[in-house]
Amino acid sequence: MKVTLRHLGVAPRKVRLLAALVKGMDVKSAERELAVHTKRSAPILLKLLRSAIANARHNFHVENQHMRVKDVRVDAGPVSSRFRARAFGRAAPIRRRASHISLILETASAPSPMRGRKTGSPAVRTATAEDLRGGGKTGKGSVTEKPRPKKKTSGFMPRIFQRKAI
Repeated sequence: MKVTLRHLGVAPRKVRLLAALVKGMDVKSAERELAVHTKRSAPILLKLLRSAIANARHNFHVENQHMRVKDVRVDAGPVSSRFRARAFGRAAPIRRRASHISLILETASAPSPMRGRKTGSPAVRTATAEDLRGGGKTGKGSVTEKPRPKKKTSGFMPRIFQRKAI
């Protein structure tokens, strides 16, 4: 079930914050999440979600517990441009952005035990008799090699200490 809302007077960047939040949720938890949010687009998305639920219930006879939000797509709508007077006789543009939202619901089947796992088996290197004796390769992928500790790459301190000394 797909519903659309066009020419919403909220910038797409602001609507996408909530759209990403409810994407993939079941309908009940998405409704709860949107009901308590304080963003300006939350009641609008909630109304759109409830409209999609009502359409699915009426047209396809699907119950709430069997639906989930498959996708929420927020596209840019028309931009109205105006100008604001600035100092020294200049003008600065004011861009009023609009959004087009499309929300897609799907019927959720029973959760499979493999959900969330990668399909297919990863390539695993098996230890040979030579590796166990200590002969074999000592390079990458060797059984005897110890794992290295991970380097901290985010934060303030690593950035300071990676700079060149003057």
